[in-house]
This record gives sequence, structure tokens and C-alpha cells, in this order.
Amino acid sequence: MLSFSHIDVKHRLNDVSGKAKAGQFVHVMGTNGSGKSSLLHALAGLLSLDKGNICLNGQDLQHYSLPQLATIRCLQEQQQQSSFALSVAEVLHFFSAQHGLPDELERALELNDFLQRPLNQLSGGEVRRVHIARALLQIWPAIESGKALILLDEPNQGLDFKHQHLLFQLLAKICQNNNLVIVNHHDLNLCQQYANQIWLLQNGQIVESISTLHSINNEVLASIFGCGIQCAISPTGNKIFQTYLE
Repeated sequence: MLSFSHIDVKHRLNDVSGKAKAGQFVHVMGTNGSGKSSLLHALAGLLSLDKGNICLNGQDLQHYSLPQLATIRCLQEQQQQSSFALSVAEVLHFFSAQHGLPDELERALELNDFLQRPLNQLSGGEVRRVHIARALLQIWPAIESGKALILLDEPNQGLDFKHQHLLFQLLAKICQNNNLVIVNHHDLNLCQQYANQIWLLQNGQIVESISTLHSINNEVLASIFGCGIQCAISPTGNKIFQTYLE
């Protein structure tokens, strides 16, 4: 569904190649400045490449018009403006032309209690949930038909534990409908619990592409993240990660 080959963006990405297919839940991990956000913007078709190419469904991304892309792929950016005095319902309707939320979104994001409140009067976590809903609603028909590319830049930032898991459970369910979801974040435990493909970035390059963190040792992770990492095995067989400074 998605492939990219030898893409370069000056000071951001360095000869990056990879691929992902429909139904995968890809987690992009790495330190600040490693190129995670730049990679998502490039895959969204919103960042000019110095070299390389990106293909979506067998077609070069450059051959899609922005209106075409807007119907099949969405990008929720890390930095969101929330200065508008529009209500949450008005914001969501503006971006999706839909009235009301699909049940799946409401169960995961729990927006109904503040749909009529102004966006600029919400907490940071509430605003984050609104913008995630906005991004998904933009391409909801494609999501329902299993033809969507969903790119989320640190979607769990500012969310409490409950809503982090509700969100990632929703995204995993969306993947089960044959959509491709790519997220970046900084939580190894969420990655271990929900990812079925993991890209580890360092200095603008994908240095590891793996299906589970079980397949990589703590020393490699520590070298990528620049801190100590130790783990225990949970009763379900998952690694539980703890980070620390040496």
C-alpha cells in the first residue's frame, strides 16, 4: 500500500527507505529530532523531497492532487492551534461535513460532553482528542471502506492513561478493517502492546524495522534512545519497559 525509497530532506531525513501494507499498525520511535515528524509529513505529501520517491497504492505520491489525497489520507500534526472560539461541533462539521460522531469515535474519544463548548476553552488533552477526531472524520468514508492512510504525530501527547488506551484500541480496530495507520510517539510500552510494525529512527534514518520489540535487545534500544533501558516480562508475555539515566 505504501513504499518509499531513498528519500532525502536536507537536515531532516537521510536516505530513508521502507514499506508498509494495508492492515498494519506502524509505530515510529526515536529521540527528539530523529526525523519522525518529518517522515510523517513526507508520507502525507506535504514535504518536498530532495531525493527519492514515495508510492501510495502503486502510484507516485506526486501524481495525486491534494484534493485527491485529502479523501484517502489524513495527518494529525503534533502542534495544533486552538485559538478559535468555534464550538467543538462546529470545528468537526467544518472539516468533515458530518453531523455527529460515529459511535466508534465517541467511545474512544468521549467528545459528546463538550461538543458545544468553544475549542479554545478546553484542556490540552481535550483539544488533542478533538483534533484526532477531526483528522479521522476527514477521511471517514475511506476508513469505513478500508482504503485509508492515517498518519498521527504524537497523538497520545497530553492524554491520560485511559484515553491513550482507548485511542490505540480504536486505531488497532481501524487497522483490522484493512486501513494503514502510522503513528509516532515516545512510549515503548504502548508500542509493545499495540504495534505490529515498528520503525526505529536515528539521525534521520530508519535503523531498525521490526515487528515486535521482543526481537531487539535492550542495548540496541539504549543506543537509539540515549538512556538506560531495562524490562520485565508481564504475565501476558509482553515486555514492560523502564527507562533511566546511567
